[in-house]
Amino acid sequence: MGTVGDDGSGYGVPYAGVPPVFDDRTGDACVVVPGIMGSVLQDAATGRALWGADLSMLTDPLLGRGLLGALHADERERAADADTVRRAPLARIRATGLVSKPWWLPVLAGLEPYTRLTTALRGVTLAPEAVLPFPYDWRLAVAYNGAVLARTARAHLTRWRERAAARPGWRAAGDREPRLLFVAHSMGGLVVRAALERDPELAADTRAVITVGTPFLGSAATVLTLNLLHAEARPGWLQRQVQAMAATLPGVHDLLPGYRCLDLGLDVERLTPADVARFGGDRDLAARSLAEHTRHWERPFPLPGHRAIVGVAQPTVQTLDEQRRSGLAVVVGRHHAFDVDDDGELLRDPHTGIPARRNTYGDGTVHTPSARTGTDAVAYVYGQHGTLTCHDEVLRQVRNIALERRPGGRLAGDGPRPGLETPPLGGTLGAPLTLAVTGLATPAGVTLGVRSATTGRPGHPLTLAREPDRADDALTARFTADAPDLYRVTLETGTHPPITQLVLVGPPDTGTR
Repeated sequence: MGTVGDDGSGYGVPYAGVPPVFDDRTGDACVVVPGIMGSVLQDAATGRALWGADLSMLTDPLLGRGLLGALHADERERAADADTVRRAPLARIRATGLVSKPWWLPVLAGLEPYTRLTTALRGVTLAPEAVLPFPYDWRLAVAYNGAVLARTARAHLTRWRERAAARPGWRAAGDREPRLLFVAHSMGGLVVRAALERDPELAADTRAVITVGTPFLGSAATVLTLNLLHAEARPGWLQRQVQAMAATLPGVHDLLPGYRCLDLGLDVERLTPADVARFGGDRDLAARSLAEHTRHWERPFPLPGHRAIVGVAQPTVQTLDEQRRSGLAVVVGRHHAFDVDDDGELLRDPHTGIPARRNTYGDGTVHTPSARTGTDAVAYVYGQHGTLTCHDEVLRQVRNIALERRPGGRLAGDGPRPGLETPPLGGTLGAPLTLAVTGLATPAGVTLGVRSATTGRPGHPLTLAREPDRADDALTARFTADAPDLYRVTLETGTHPPITQLVLVGPPDTGTR
């Protein structure tokens, strides 16, 4: 019989027991930070759920007008920053949990719940309570929520360290003191950056930050959300209500693009606060957000152990073209970006001087350069922004990083680059929706399906065909819903994991404001 010494040298008292075999689990504490729209919001005084509970608020004008109106940020909420958390925390609306059902908004599109992500993490930690979901009031400034997260994450790590220290069996699995692992989707990555930048000790206690579709450079889709009133000749009631709400929210303005995105033809400019106000946003909120972009450009803050998971190959608005219609500033999204050098200067054609345009694609909401900024440890996956956190390849990657395995490579692989495009403003009952599949040469072996995201009821089979009038040579299919509902569109190629997106079909607009 062998012996094992205290120093592991193999010499010592005889060992007669069965050597323990530990499961492959991490001893670290994990925090899941959702993106915009990802937390259930409740009126603190009445307990009424304002967001994330009743999807009919998006199809019932009377209900939706009241709930969306209650989500407007008041003067104190618009002014709140990191110091507000210390001086006098906000209390009018509270975040009570992560959304547990599919959700949707015009332009920002669909959001799947974070259930599979939290379940995946709990499957590789020593105990379920090692994983802390962090709901937050996504209406508020990133700086404010970052200060709240810093406090919450520190308390979570302290509790978890105390519990781990009290379990001898867990200590035997590894003597390293537990640290933090953040898994952040979309805006959540900006909140994590704000927390760690504010608290260097918390950053030192962080092993890794996984960001999934985080818009470090901002997202041009944010401007389209603020410009909803001008996007159509007759915007529906939901567009009107969402635009009015978004124009008051610091959180929405914190997603404004900080890169050169306003296409002037022979030049490209960054947005100014006056531009944002002209397009439907708030000048002061825009000024604060754009100043933060400048600060991060001049003094980047590297996230500890940063691994970025980036959705690619999806049709994505990357830049903006301003047009005048009936005296209104109408913003049109363009599916190209501009190459810049290390100093941020535009690269131009040496013969014509025209700025070099390039389609960088993205995840349908965040273009690729924005999501991969700040790290060389990047994994790519074919997937839509709001559904990435339930994507099988993303979940596999998160589990591997949690277990301290080397991050994977380009999950997207080679060959065809399938993309999915759904109407950004949703649809109306009785009117057909055009669904597009990009990046594929033929519909052979490709399936595009639609079913209710609320009941699971399947829709009719769809037939894909080449659309001759589209410049991107896409395959398209038309779907006509038989009831107002939130629908899940699924693209299956047989060689890639399914790509999904959500789209809302509402009742015919009656003119209710």
